Amino acid sequence: MTMVRVVLGAALYVALTAPAMAQMPPGPDVTCLCLQQALAAAQADMQAKQSELNNARAQLAALDQQLSEARAHADVNNPQSVAQFRQLLEQRDAAFKQTNGPLLAAAQAATANYNQAVASYNNQCAGRPLPPPPPGPLMCH
Repeated sequence: MTMVRVVLGAALYVALTAPAMAQMPPGPDVTCLCLQQALAAAQADMQAKQSELNNARAQLAALDQQLSEARAHADVNNPQSVAQFRQLLEQRDAAFKQTNGPLLAAAQAATANYNQAVASYNNQCAGRPLPPPPPGPLMCH
């Protein structure tokens, strides 16, 4: 009878504390794993945005080169030649605005986000050994 009470008591304890345990924030080890995961995601985003900006800058440089060549060969007395030069100039101006506007802002924001993730990780986890990741997906908030 005593063994039954112990087993029932343990079962009751688990049943009552499991919902509370599920609502508790993750422990420091899991927090650091989550911060590490967030850091990796921020780094990937920053690298993607920087790559996009670099590609746009390369396209802008190519348009600058085309514009320079077109300027050297443009016939100001030929309306078609002048129209082609203006069209190329408009393409270059649009690429410049895109590169130095939204793409630059997105790359800068992603870099700031990455730097913030690094600072958070360093403040909370620097010098602490990380446990092995738990089996299955890590549930971070």
